[in-house]
Amino acid sequence: MKHEGDAAPLLEKKKISEPLRILYIRQIVTAFSNGFASPFVSILMVQLNASAFMLGLLSSLTNFISNFFQFMWGAVTDAVGRKVPFIVIGGLSTSFIWLLAIGTKQAQFLLLLVALQSFMNSMVTPALSALIGDLAPPMRRGRISASLNIFSSLGSLVATLISGYIMMVDDKSLTFMYLFPFLLAAITGFVGNLVILKIREKPTRRKVSARPSELIKPLRENPTFRKFAEISFASMIIQSLPWGVFPFVIVDVVRANMIQVALISVINGLFILSVQRIAGNLVDRVGRKPFILVGKFGLATFPLFYAFATSVTYLYLGNAIGGAFNGLLMVASFAYMLDVSPNDMRGEYFGVYNSLMGIGTGIGALIGGSLADIFMSHLGLVMGLRYVLLIFAIGRFSVNFLFFKIKEPSRLIEDKRRSTL
Repeated sequence: MKHEGDAAPLLEKKKISEPLRILYIRQIVTAFSNGFASPFVSILMVQLNASAFMLGLLSSLTNFISNFFQFMWGAVTDAVGRKVPFIVIGGLSTSFIWLLAIGTKQAQFLLLLVALQSFMNSMVTPALSALIGDLAPPMRRGRISASLNIFSSLGSLVATLISGYIMMVDDKSLTFMYLFPFLLAAITGFVGNLVILKIREKPTRRKVSARPSELIKPLRENPTFRKFAEISFASMIIQSLPWGVFPFVIVDVVRANMIQVALISVINGLFILSVQRIAGNLVDRVGRKPFILVGKFGLATFPLFYAFATSVTYLYLGNAIGGAFNGLLMVASFAYMLDVSPNDMRGEYFGVYNSLMGIGTGIGALIGGSLADIFMSHLGLVMGLRYVLLIFAIGRFSVNFLFFKIKEPSRLIEDKRRSTL
């Protein structure tokens, strides 16, 4: 039986070190691009007088489009056998759209641009996930995925603070306020996605059927993956319910200024970053399932901080705690997916999984925004938001019990090894 791990030859490790360094650089620079603009899109929507339904539609469309089309791109990536071209084309297109967003005066047009951006970005995620799986040795995947997330968070945090400061200084109009953040997002996105062209990947072309029945083979043939995907889908519907509601608390309830908006995002990112520094090793040693459970139940408390917020301090605290639990969940879930997906089908597996998550978030965010509008119309802004967020928190806590049913992949791998002895 072929086995890769710590006993891999030193020469093999040297071969992957340079591509990994390039990947780290790409993650940092593109994280700057994301941090300059993405945290402020929903805030701009509220400033353009969007309704809660439209904020829900923003989350619904962007997540659905971005994730659903990964189903297609994942299969195409595996069929072509190359990841880098998809990362570059999708990344450059996503960055260019920030230029089109400059000067936007209508929430509907901004929604259209971000939806288009999500479609182009859907090309990147399965290819990037598969590339990480190719470059990372199996016994170090948890640590490598954690360190990549750390570098991404670090770049995004710095960029978000810079944007918050720029928007506080240049607040003469919405157009002028967002000019430099969107411009910087485009420039850094171009640079980051061109850097990855230096990676020389080994083609791993595999024949993939275009029939829908063949594209969902991972769900049919891998029961461990199917169980995780089904439970994650149900959880994602509930988890995404409040996504369109949070910006209203930030803008209309606590009335945060732009530097405070930036700090909310930065605090969340800092705690994700801090936890991921230790989470990678823990996830590799202890297992994936325990940290998935801890992360999920911890995030169930997040809407409560927004429900009872009377000042931005509540949001700082909530994002600190939520960031810590999210850091655990991100590392554990990504490592779990790498464990249960075959080497030559990772693009397809991540594509199927992310497509299901996109459908789930599309359903949840749209329902959540609609419910928020109903509650606010009957109870007023503050009380309407409070009650609907309480309901969403209870829903998150309840659905997370399903994750006790998933199996620990490292235990399955060990069982398979023993069966071959």
